Amino acid sequence: MTTPYPPPPTTRSPLSSRTRHFVLPRQWASMRRAEQLERETGTRVIHLEKGDFQGEEFRPAPHILDACARAVHDGHVRYVPGPGLPELRDAIAAEATRRGRPTAREEVLVTMGAKHALTQSLLTLVDNGDEAIFPNPGYPPDEFWITYAGGRVVYAPLVEPDFHFDLDHLARLMNTRTKVLIINSPQRPNGMTVDRLAEIGELCRRHDVMVISDEIFSHMVYPPARHHTIAAVDGMADRTLLVDTFSKSYIMTGFRIGWCVANRDLITAMDIFQQNSVTNVPAFVQMAALAALTGPQDHVIATRDRLRVKRDRMVASLNALPGVTCPAPDGSFYVFPDIRGTGLTAQQFTDLLIDRYAVGVVAGTAFGDRGEGHVRITYAAPDEILDEGLSRIRQAVENLG
Repeated sequence: MTTPYPPPPTTRSPLSSRTRHFVLPRQWASMRRAEQLERETGTRVIHLEKGDFQGEEFRPAPHILDACARAVHDGHVRYVPGPGLPELRDAIAAEATRRGRPTAREEVLVTMGAKHALTQSLLTLVDNGDEAIFPNPGYPPDEFWITYAGGRVVYAPLVEPDFHFDLDHLARLMNTRTKVLIINSPQRPNGMTVDRLAEIGELCRRHDVMVISDEIFSHMVYPPARHHTIAAVDGMADRTLLVDTFSKSYIMTGFRIGWCVANRDLITAMDIFQQNSVTNVPAFVQMAALAALTGPQDHVIATRDRLRVKRDRMVASLNALPGVTCPAPDGSFYVFPDIRGTGLTAQQFTDLLIDRYAVGVVAGTAFGDRGEGHVRITYAAPDEILDEGLSRIRQAVENLG
């Protein structure tokens, strides 16, 4: 007689409970919709939603490309030290020192882009039950990894029109459970620099709070505005994880290389994380980054100046539209216009543009509820793309009337 098989166990999800908050990135929803529209209908979409450069005018400097190609040709395609090539770490240490945070090689980690630096920082710092203060609006992947680590996201509303921290409110958010404060400067998504850093630093010292300072647009700040790091504030060098990237300053988004500067104990812990995940950033990519950082910087200045002209045209054009106001950002390559005067929400405005006018922008609510009434628009694109996009946006707004 055949013994029957026991009944199958109760069905359970193969996914970890830590994935319960997993959703596709909100800030890329417009891009997903735009790509679907192009694929299914052949419609030509004007892409102003991407956080990347477009067009041939935005390319890495020739000496960067040459260094990368030469490194590959010369056989630099093997494993290298986990924290980064010594000469690149030294160059990054010099860069951080120029910002006012004296730095040694041992305080530098070369990472797989700024995003991986942020991921490692949060997973290294945040424990179950810790609170992490997140600027609202802010950069969504930070929320993602705080939650994954078992932390609690505490939102610090930024105050319009320049999206500054309300320091009294920030002080009230800090308590014994607060582990880390996140700062973006220039901010994502609005491009404004963060001021009153000394006072923010004093709050962090008083409450024993670490700071993650996301400075990916550090070299894309338009005069007379200037970039400053909280890591240079008295008493904040060992309390700050300074994160930056080669993606924006050197037009190296696809190279996937960034860096983090922090005290040696933190860098050691993050290096262990890195060696047990991605192992190391490819050697030929690091050699391209070294050429970028130590070579001529005129390309960086020229890119910033070119973007400033595009920013000014974009701001003037948007401010000429009924129901739209657009402050000029201090830096980055985004504008964050207020569209509440049109009578539409951020998502309604975004949906209108993509569905009826084939223009991709990002709803401000992708970055937090304080982004309501705004959209993020990228201007790191050829002038003809910007002109066509602005023309379609103008049609959309005028037709609302």
